[in-house]
Amino acid sequence: MIFENSRYNRQIQMPEIGEEGQKRLSNASVVSVGAGGVKSPLLYYLAAAGVGKIKIIDFDKIELSNLNRQILYTTDDIGKYKAKVAANRLRHLNPEIQIIDSEEKVTPQNINTLLSNYDIVLEGGDGPEQRLMVNKYCVDNNIPMVHVSAQYGYGYVLTMLDAKVDPCLQCAFPDLAESRRGPVAVWGIGTGIAGVMGANEVLKIILEKGDLARGYLLCASSFSNDYYKIPIPKLSDCPTCGKIK
Repeated sequence: MIFENSRYNRQIQMPEIGEEGQKRLSNASVVSVGAGGVKSPLLYYLAAAGVGKIKIIDFDKIELSNLNRQILYTTDDIGKYKAKVAANRLRHLNPEIQIIDSEEKVTPQNINTLLSNYDIVLEGGDGPEQRLMVNKYCVDNNIPMVHVSAQYGYGYVLTMLDAKVDPCLQCAFPDLAESRRGPVAVWGIGTGIAGVMGANEVLKIILEKGDLARGYLLCASSFSNDYYKIPIPKLSDCPTCGKIK
């Protein structure tokens, strides 16, 4: 096997990808709500793999406390908008793809403008209300959505590919609206594991290859090296997706 000195040659040689798979990646579009600890490695790997269009939405600015895990940023970036810095990093990594940044906060008034016309939504937000709003938008419009998160040394992934069949974020976390707000304890290994698992999930959706975290929460522990599949049933009384048919 001869490996050419081209950007995607190593992955094109994989039978799961090939030339056809690379075309799928190039034609795909992903929008990320947030560009923090989990999304930093996730977005980096999507750009490296050649996902053709990536939109980054984050109104937050970089702080010193972000730098133990948000690897898209450096000390010199403190005080700058995450979305703008992240977009510039990804453009330098891969100038062959389209990167769009938005420094807006997702609201009921602008959510359709910000999220419509993308193949996959990376769920996120600065609090439970915003995350549930993004979740509802994806359910109502039946847009594939990937939830990726980290806490302490754990990383989590949940995919909703079809809102008529799959449990949504509120099925997985029915008490999310009442959950704790503000910073949580986490280290970069946990967010790194979660981000890589999330990127893997997105790429598998695009390629239509492999097993997806549908109907279960995929959990990985950075300390025990254990991986768990926690079953998540689709709740018939879920206020967001329970009546979707």
